[in-house]
Amino acid sequence: MDAHSPENLYPYTVSRPIYSNPTFEEDNERQAREERTLRERLSRTCGCSGRQALKVVKGVFPVIDWLSRYPIREWLPSDVISGVSTGLVCSLQGLAYALLVSVAPVYGLYSAFFPILTYFLLGTSRHISVGPFPVTCLMVGSVVLTIAPDDHFLLPGNGTGVNGTEADGIVVDVEAMEAQRIMVASSMTVLVGLFQVVMGLLQVGFLVRYLSDPLVGGFTTAAAFHVLISQLKIVLSVPTNNHSGCFSILYMLIDVFTNIRQTNRADLVAGLLTIVIVMAVKEVNSKFRHKIPVPIPIEVIVTVVAAGISYATELESRYGASIVHSIPRGFAPAQPPNTELLWNILGSSFSTAVVSYAVAVSVAKVYAAKHDYTIDGNQELIAFGFSNVFCGCFSGFVASTALSRTAVQESTGGKSQVAGIISAVMVMIVILALGNLLEPLQKSVLAAIVIANLKGMFMQVTEVPTLWRQNRADCFIWLATCLASVVLGLDVGLLAGLVFEMGTVVVRTQFPACSTLGNIPGTNIYRNMKDYKNIAEVPGIKIFKCNAPIYFANIDYFKERLRVTVGFDSVRVFKKRNKALKKIHKLIKKGKLRATETGEVVSEVSLGVDNKGFESEQDSGRESGQVEDGDWPVPEVEVRVDWALELPVRVSVPKVQIHSLVLDFSAVSFLDVVAVKSLRLVIKEFLRIGVNVYIAGCDDEIVRKMEALSFFDEEVTRDLLFLSVHDAILFIKLETANGSMQDAMVEGLSLMQDCTEPPPFTEEEDLIETYDNQHRQLHSNFLCQGAAPLIEKKRVKMKQYVVARPLYSEDAFADEHEKIHRHHKTLRHHVKQYFTCDLKRAKNAALSLLPFIGWMRIYQLKEWLLSDIVSGVSTGLVAVLQGLAYSLLASLPPWYGLFTAFFPVIIYFFLGTSRHISVGAFPVLSLMVGAVVTRLVPDEGPPVNITGFEGLTSDEQRVMVAASVTFLMGIMQLAMGLLQVGFIVMYLSDTLVSGFTTAAAIHILVSQLKFVLGLVVPGLSGPLSIVYTLEKIFVQIEKTNVCDLVTSILIMVVVFIVKEINDRYKAKLPVPIPIEVIMTVIACGVSYAFNFRVIYKVDVVGRIPVGYESPMGPNMQIFGQTAVEAFPMAIVGFAVAFSVAKVYSVKHDYIIDGNQELIAFGASNIIGAAFKSFAASTALSRSAVQESTGGKTQIAGLLSALIVMVVTLAIGFLLEPLPKSVLGAVVIVNLKGMLMQIREVPYLWRRDRPDCVVWVVTCLASILLGLDLGLAVGLGIELLTVVFRAQFPRCSVLANITGTDIYKDRKDYMSIYEPEGVKIFRIPSPIFFANIDFFRGKLVEAVGFNPLRVLRKRNKALRTIRKLLKKGELQMTSKGLLLTSSGPIEESEDESNMEELDQPTDFKDLPVQVNWNSELPANIHVPRVDVHSLILDFSAVSFLDISALKGLKAALKELIRVEVEVYIVACDEYILEKLHSCKFFDDEVKSSMFFLTLHDAMLHILEKHPVNSENTKICEKVITTATIHGNQCNGVSSLRSRDKFVHGSEPETKF
Repeated sequence: MDAHSPENLYPYTVSRPIYSNPTFEEDNERQAREERTLRERLSRTCGCSGRQALKVVKGVFPVIDWLSRYPIREWLPSDVISGVSTGLVCSLQGLAYALLVSVAPVYGLYSAFFPILTYFLLGTSRHISVGPFPVTCLMVGSVVLTIAPDDHFLLPGNGTGVNGTEADGIVVDVEAMEAQRIMVASSMTVLVGLFQVVMGLLQVGFLVRYLSDPLVGGFTTAAAFHVLISQLKIVLSVPTNNHSGCFSILYMLIDVFTNIRQTNRADLVAGLLTIVIVMAVKEVNSKFRHKIPVPIPIEVIVTVVAAGISYATELESRYGASIVHSIPRGFAPAQPPNTELLWNILGSSFSTAVVSYAVAVSVAKVYAAKHDYTIDGNQELIAFGFSNVFCGCFSGFVASTALSRTAVQESTGGKSQVAGIISAVMVMIVILALGNLLEPLQKSVLAAIVIANLKGMFMQVTEVPTLWRQNRADCFIWLATCLASVVLGLDVGLLAGLVFEMGTVVVRTQFPACSTLGNIPGTNIYRNMKDYKNIAEVPGIKIFKCNAPIYFANIDYFKERLRVTVGFDSVRVFKKRNKALKKIHKLIKKGKLRATETGEVVSEVSLGVDNKGFESEQDSGRESGQVEDGDWPVPEVEVRVDWALELPVRVSVPKVQIHSLVLDFSAVSFLDVVAVKSLRLVIKEFLRIGVNVYIAGCDDEIVRKMEALSFFDEEVTRDLLFLSVHDAILFIKLETANGSMQDAMVEGLSLMQDCTEPPPFTEEEDLIETYDNQHRQLHSNFLCQGAAPLIEKKRVKMKQYVVARPLYSEDAFADEHEKIHRHHKTLRHHVKQYFTCDLKRAKNAALSLLPFIGWMRIYQLKEWLLSDIVSGVSTGLVAVLQGLAYSLLASLPPWYGLFTAFFPVIIYFFLGTSRHISVGAFPVLSLMVGAVVTRLVPDEGPPVNITGFEGLTSDEQRVMVAASVTFLMGIMQLAMGLLQVGFIVMYLSDTLVSGFTTAAAIHILVSQLKFVLGLVVPGLSGPLSIVYTLEKIFVQIEKTNVCDLVTSILIMVVVFIVKEINDRYKAKLPVPIPIEVIMTVIACGVSYAFNFRVIYKVDVVGRIPVGYESPMGPNMQIFGQTAVEAFPMAIVGFAVAFSVAKVYSVKHDYIIDGNQELIAFGASNIIGAAFKSFAASTALSRSAVQESTGGKTQIAGLLSALIVMVVTLAIGFLLEPLPKSVLGAVVIVNLKGMLMQIREVPYLWRRDRPDCVVWVVTCLASILLGLDLGLAVGLGIELLTVVFRAQFPRCSVLANITGTDIYKDRKDYMSIYEPEGVKIFRIPSPIFFANIDFFRGKLVEAVGFNPLRVLRKRNKALRTIRKLLKKGELQMTSKGLLLTSSGPIEESEDESNMEELDQPTDFKDLPVQVNWNSELPANIHVPRVDVHSLILDFSAVSFLDISALKGLKAALKELIRVEVEVYIVACDEYILEKLHSCKFFDDEVKSSMFFLTLHDAMLHILEKHPVNSENTKICEKVITTATIHGNQCNGVSSLRSRDKFVHGSEPETKF
């Protein structure tokens, strides 16, 4: 019988009160946690004492600690042997790896010597061998060849060949080339070291966790390809050009095969023989590693033999073989790095620093675990940082470690870094004395040795099929990283792989597995409705579960899945009911309806019209809610409407079949600011249509976050929180049975007659329906002046409920309840279904691609046309002005802004799905175009060398650049739309967009200052451009044109005041005052009348050509120059337009399609760019004008385009006297909204600091680095915060709340009980590559011992016991084992066959079982284990990746092997399926360890491990409310008795 499985399905009974969170906390005296302030933390961190100072010194110099305890007699001989062996390998690998760096071999010896000296003092690993590593060497070599290629050192040939290599009359100056290359390599090494030191001091060693196993596997495999190709040319000895960067590996192969006929046969034969021999002997070493005392040093042997053969046969002179040549004796003098190079190699140095550290620390961790000591990741960063700085100053290159070299040091008996020092001495001997003996060595032999050592890296490709079967996301990480690193180069490839990896973490949570839960009859168990046959949905209640954290990237998906689950859109229902109510009251007033005495409505005549697509919008003023304050309808009768029945008017109101919604948040690990705001709005939307919402199973930490973010108010109270789904369901049933649940809107109708004015309108409601007065009117149905809220959550009464059901493990539950087998479609089925076409799909596709067909068919000509005309004219005037103004931001002549306000609008009319946005220029996007324009065609200096620029003026060149980048942006948007990736806009959270647009506003402000002040300031772009622009402005501030300044200030003051009036009295004004247009017309007239251009030297718009210019195609060279900038422009343009479109689609009750919007804007920008317009999106201010002036559809947009066309073709000349300072002033005054977003920072700092960091970093990066780079940095930080929140979750040890089946964090409550020998550990987060080490560390901390260390100590103890028994020094007695020898017997230090120590303890050849918690003989010490059972609460674990599976399985096996029973509870069905598919289970880790609930597992443990009599009374408090009943025939008595014995023949849940 399985130890984990319950022997019988014991029925147990739970009886306890129904608890909401507030009543539970009140009854059980929750303790408030004291949070330390930042000052207190700094005080504690910076405080110092003698003990702390000593600890710090030992931390910085670990050598002090271990060297003082160094056992010279036992360890020194082993270290000497190991040091000599490793030193020989170090010397050889130093020579070989120098070829990868493209420097002379002697510098490889320096790199194998200097880093060891520093690491000896600062490093924490005792076994790694510090020195060159092929991957980092290749990364350094790539930079070296980029900065110092052969072409830079070509000299005219003189026939002598003294200082170079002559080829076709051209000589390469080898001396200068080697000097420059080692300068680049050593400077980069110093910079790498500085990066590592800084990261170590900042304590960010945890960053290495982001390099998951699949990423490292793909990266190192790609690196192996690069190494192979780079060494192939040396083995063949063929001439090639230097290549680096994208596709360098391809170009190298082309060169090799082009010159293959020049292969040197002597080098080729030597290389092939070396590869075959080295690989063969390495296989022998691997196969017989347990029998061979030390590995055969085949590389050293081959090198010595090859050098001797080359010297004896004169291979260089006779066969032209390429040899090492001179190896100078002694060391090169120290030299500082070249500081001029550092900026150019910044990115490559950082990626090399990360890779170097990641490789070293991963190898160090392997040997630290094997030899039972700890390493400090941050100290390792400092150690390698100083080692690289020291090495770089002495002409070395980047140091890390190599697994093969470290394996030699450890396998030959190395105990400490004394072996490393001795290996450095061996290298020094080679440098000072023996180097000349290696001068005849062929380079092809060194290259062959490098290639032969790549086998392990290449064999990683065998992981791909396994990853594909087990976890496709990890497989994609492996493939993406490998392909990117092969194609783009190692540094860019690593970055691409890291970004892709972070993206997979976000994507896994962006589209979580949401489900509708049902009740297993007669139990308190709730499961996915799709998984079980015997499951029931509670009538009138929907239970919705989200298996992921909720944050900015998935909140929209969460809301959509919730809408699908409940079967209706709460906002749509809300609006439809409001419309129906207003029509009912209108008909009552007209006498067509009457109200009975009970308030029911009775029809007197035939009513209504059919509702076809759109509701009738006659009487638009009152019906749409556009009424003045105090002029609200005052009905004279009370009416009651039953929304479930047929209405007396023909208005289609969606049916609401539920009265309650339960949100199961047990798997939600965190919420961010965006999620909290959106969740509160969702709850309010449901409450307003009479659906009560409850949140169940919410983690205490999330509740604290909700409180911190002011989630709760008078409407959304803490009483909606329940401890479990079952508590919430029983509470709902009680309320329903008592008749206290009523439709809140029905209850509120009777108060309508008392309302005399609309209630206050909160900010949150404004987010639901912006500027929707109709919402205000309905809101008045609920809250009237002086009236109390209608819906008040009642405190949950302390009513007992009883659950009687069997005790279930997952296996037992699956056996008893039949599951529904889901048929998952294969990729082939998905592809087939996607490409299958019929008439209906073709029709839908046509309507989807041309949305205007859909709304034109139902266009209400009489009602809507006049509104669209008024709106179109108003919007057209604003579009003309903004087009002229925003073209200045794009650094283009003003009239090109008119093109942008015309062509994209026409295309969007046919393809767009939004009926209200105004398409055209957007200031942020215009500024991003301007940055590209000024970079390629600067105001000062020549333009970039582009073929299409010949014969064009500066303005024409700029127009070509703007049009080409817009065309490329459109292609990207169109491609994203066709690929259906519109969801990527979700990655731009509100916080990021706010920080980005605030920075953009500052850029716009600075860019317009030159027009306001009338100064000539050249356009600048790139990092710190805003600083340089301000510098140029303030340098010539005394040249300010007073007329421009006065005009601008006057314009800004007037426009600002009138805009404030528009905003304050928007409900009373029929249309907003078009103050920008008015001031523009006035400014034009004044400028013309007083001749500003001539008299006051004012810069005016000037000539505006009549008509449109001929179309042109994009320039492909500009595509290559601007691809990096075009992509963020495409994202920003779509994100802004989509967010504005969503606001109006919600307000006016229609749906927009994100992917179709991408297609629409892509096509608009492509066609517009062909006619010389620049990037188009939308602007909130312009769209607000179009909607607020009555615009109903894009007919208004089409008419606005006609107004722009009229200006372009006929009256543009009237705007020629307009001062540019007026346009600049109009742009600046419209920045108010964006600049005011800075007020969010204090709020974010108090409420959610990760979001605050995202805001601040995005804003600062966008200001200092430019908008494109700033957006990329912000997006990276944002993704990191998602990973970071999950990387360090708040793990906790749970305990039982006395008298219940509830388990809470033991730090939070006083009335708790922990059964002896049982630990309950909870991790509220998915487990993946970034937090698996954190999880295991916290788990060790929770149980109080390291299971691997205990296991090894036990196996070592058994070795000692067996040895003593064999010698007769231990005898078996009645009291156990007795030591017969005198004197203490030390534990053996023999560390051979360490793998055996990790196996389960084996007592088969011992006469007695060892009690590890008792005193052991012979001074044997084994850590005590006081835990017999461990429960892992996986209720909040939403996914596991391949790294987590490996780490979790290893942790479980370690615990099981030290006799700790492990149980995993509340694991999601999806995770269980993944564990089975990944073959997670074996003879040790069994599926029977999984239990349905924590309480099931606890009762099972208590049955297996009865407590002693002393603790029986205390233990009974675990479940004074729980009774387990056994089979009377088998003599199994009740585990925990109550007042009476309950025979549980049938499961039930009752009050």
